[in-house]
Amino acid sequence: MVWTVLARIWRLQRALREEVEPELARLGLSGFAPWLLRVVKAHPHPMEVARAMGLPAPTVSQMVRRLEAQGFLKRSLDPKDLRRYRLELTPKGEEALKEAERLLEAALSRRLARLSEGERVLLVQLLGKLEEAE
Repeated sequence: MVWTVLARIWRLQRALREEVEPELARLGLSGFAPWLLRVVKAHPHPMEVARAMGLPAPTVSQMVRRLEAQGFLKRSLDPKDLRRYRLELTPKGEEALKEAERLLEAALSRRLARLSEGERVLLVQLLGKLEEAE
């Protein structure tokens, strides 16, 4: 049962990503880039981004370098701690994130439309329960 649930969650996430992939590619984004951009808004330090995404720091560093080279992110020294740097979305990054969120929301909304209002409410409640730590 556990692996069935995990597999279904993974397949849904993958299906959503695959559905919007052509449009994301048009924006210059791929894979988990939209999630990284969204996480950077709340967690400007790379180690915090890695923790929040549940990804290894080297993977996040590689993604950050790529997004920075593409002009979606910029880094600067943290004024509170000059030994660390902060990440920030550029105007191009803000615009790309807005569009990526719109695309993903539309893709998920199409799937959620298959459920009744009660089923959608229940789904959110159940997912919330699963997210809670014991």
